[in-house]
Amino acid sequence: MFLPKTCLYENKQESDDVTDVNNPNGYNLHRHVKDHPQPKNPITIKPNSPGSIALHAIIGGLRTYILAHGIRGGVNFLLNLLTIFRKRKETFRKVFIHGFFGTDAIRFGVAFGGFSFLWKLINNSLRYYRGKDDRWNGLIAGSVAGISLMAEKKERRNTIAQQMIVRAIQALYKCGRSRDYVHIPHIDSIMFILATGQVMYAYTIQPTTIPPDFLDFMIKTARVSRETLELNRILVNGNPLKIEDALKILDKYKGTKHAYEVVSKLPPFPTVIPCEIIHPQFDSCLVTDMERFYQAFKRILPVYATLNFVPMIAFKFNQFFKNPIPLLRKSILNTIRSSTFLATFVSSYLTQICVHRNLVKSFGLKLNTKYIYWVTGLISSLAILIEHKSRRSDLALYVVPKAAESLYKIMYQNNWIFELHNKADLWFFSAAMGVIMVCFQHEPEVLTPMTNTILRKFFGHI
Repeated sequence: MFLPKTCLYENKQESDDVTDVNNPNGYNLHRHVKDHPQPKNPITIKPNSPGSIALHAIIGGLRTYILAHGIRGGVNFLLNLLTIFRKRKETFRKVFIHGFFGTDAIRFGVAFGGFSFLWKLINNSLRYYRGKDDRWNGLIAGSVAGISLMAEKKERRNTIAQQMIVRAIQALYKCGRSRDYVHIPHIDSIMFILATGQVMYAYTIQPTTIPPDFLDFMIKTARVSRETLELNRILVNGNPLKIEDALKILDKYKGTKHAYEVVSKLPPFPTVIPCEIIHPQFDSCLVTDMERFYQAFKRILPVYATLNFVPMIAFKFNQFFKNPIPLLRKSILNTIRSSTFLATFVSSYLTQICVHRNLVKSFGLKLNTKYIYWVTGLISSLAILIEHKSRRSDLALYVVPKAAESLYKIMYQNNWIFELHNKADLWFFSAAMGVIMVCFQHEPEVLTPMTNTILRKFFGHI
């Protein structure tokens, strides 16, 4: 899963060993030794004059902008293209223009391109004027270059900063593990499971503590209406259930005759919201679970296909052009596997909710604490074992920031913690990028394979 230790990646190809060579003229060269065929130009010369440093930074920044803009635009285009087939609301031309020429792609390109320009300029300038090529150069350059995040919208800055913070923390953990300071077996799966418990608790009980777009995604994927979730929160918080509100849900979502009979007889304080409100269009919980699995799989399949296909074309175009079958096979299998994971997660969570309702109905169980939803989230998250081991870290790194944000907001609501400054996202991002760029230059094996690939492809030579 992890790459061998190296001092620095300066060639676009991955290396199994790196040997530093200093030439008589003061250029710092890196010769890559491979077991497989050598690249045509295995030696990289770092810019070693003010003019070459500036030119190197400008070219690198423009290259990164074009790549970042293209990838963001491609992902947006393919995801928006789904609306043409699903809702028939947009034209192909509008989707294409919005995807490739919308502000999202431009902002993303400017943020990445600006970071690349500043990092290369500052890192190489420090090396030139200090006469040293050490970790301080990368730390300072990465931290200062973090101001490029200002090009993104506020909500996007929060998301990107959160993702970089957890990746920096993971890199520091792996640095400590490589030195035998700390080691926790299966830390990626453990973090995913704990974070998922918090996220599912927030989804059910505290929805305002998770990002609105993420909440929308969860609601659409789980196919449990906002009105139903709100009705459940009212009851869990000890307030009476209004039958007219429950009947409106049945009217809106085409409830069955049996559902109307059950809901119309509910007392003001039932122990739980019955299954007939959670899935009013189906009387059978088993049929509901199967339908939820199918719908979740069908919904997420195009998304995972896009996320697998676009980076493959962007990062491995030459390999794909020469021999596309292995890459296509891998992308298809990864898409199916990831879609199965998410569909299993969704259906297992809803299955547990139905089991709880049936225990109340059949055995008179008098329990509906809000912490049930935290525990069911923990159990559902075991679906992570379906994913490939190398993907578990990436999933954990994606979910942990959502859980941390939710936990922070809940603690702040209860006056257990202070409010962060409105520019905290920029500060955290800069600090995180300082750490990440040091690791990228000197210990790339402590970064995840995906992070390493992204940094290497976006920023190329140092």
